[in-house]
Amino acid sequence: MVLNEYLDEYPKKVEQELKIFFEKKKKKAFDEKVKEIIEIIEEYTLRGGKRLRPVLMIVGYKLFGGKDENEIIKASASIELIQSYLLIHDDIIDESDLRRGKPTLHKIYEKKYEDKKFGENMAIIAGDLASVYAQEILDQTNFPIERKYRALIKMAEIVEETGYGQVLDVTSSHRKNFGEEELLLLHTYKTAKYTLEGPLIMGAILAGHDDFSMISEYSIPVGVAFQLQDDILGLYGTEDKIGKPVTSDLEEGKKTLLILKAIENKNYRDYILNVLGKKNITMEELENVRKFVKSSGALDYTYSLAKDLVSRGVKSLEPIDNEEKQFLKEFADYVIKRNF
Repeated sequence: MVLNEYLDEYPKKVEQELKIFFEKKKKKAFDEKVKEIIEIIEEYTLRGGKRLRPVLMIVGYKLFGGKDENEIIKASASIELIQSYLLIHDDIIDESDLRRGKPTLHKIYEKKYEDKKFGENMAIIAGDLASVYAQEILDQTNFPIERKYRALIKMAEIVEETGYGQVLDVTSSHRKNFGEEELLLLHTYKTAKYTLEGPLIMGAILAGHDDFSMISEYSIPVGVAFQLQDDILGLYGTEDKIGKPVTSDLEEGKKTLLILKAIENKNYRDYILNVLGKKNITMEELENVRKFVKSSGALDYTYSLAKDLVSRGVKSLEPIDNEEKQFLKEFADYVIKRNF
């Protein structure tokens, strides 16, 4: 499968570029605390993850005839640093303890210096630095200046659109009329544009392409489906699989489509709402919510919608006449076949 080949080959090469970048940064560190934060950002960035966004950026480049593989691999490392930037800040907002099975960045500092506020302050700085590093690594590539400029502008758009998605997410608990339509809009901005559309378009830009209609027609529905399946994994997965406590989404008060559809059933509404947003949720409470979500039909509804969205996205790829389109088709299949 093309998907497996790409996910086996390119993440390793992207990680090597990141290691080279961080080594240079550490050598220039003029203070032990500066070096420390660089090392912590490096560890956080390199721990686990499939590197989907860099791989998609490479796919977007090759899809439109890009030939300089070494340079696009270097450039794609930039989107992984944007990932670190956004996740570091997201972890603070969500008060998360784990990321990819290890302590979140603010928890690393909190534990090391025994100061919660200090940990959050340093994590905010680390996120800001990762954002600047992303711009730097892209600017250091040998692509034509005009293409690099357009790619940097697109990177800024990705961060802006993800920020708007985060606004919709954080304020969702304060909205009385937050329903399926609002949630799918949130997923469009916080996931689809950031995880699929943005990296693919950045790659296409660096290949010299300027028509992104096919990318958007594919990315938005498949990206929303990706998040819907992520939410299923978040509720029904294991800590080993999802890299965080299995109660995290419920404790955060996350209004997933699973939850929104389940609370439409008056038999389950009060129980689920009482658990949602509660700290230290027990395994019994988690199992009850899992059972109610399934019994209400919310699980089947969410999965069916994800499958429909994936089918819609794949149609935009017809005819599939090259390796990169085959990758995107296989990726779409992978989105809804991820299990728990």
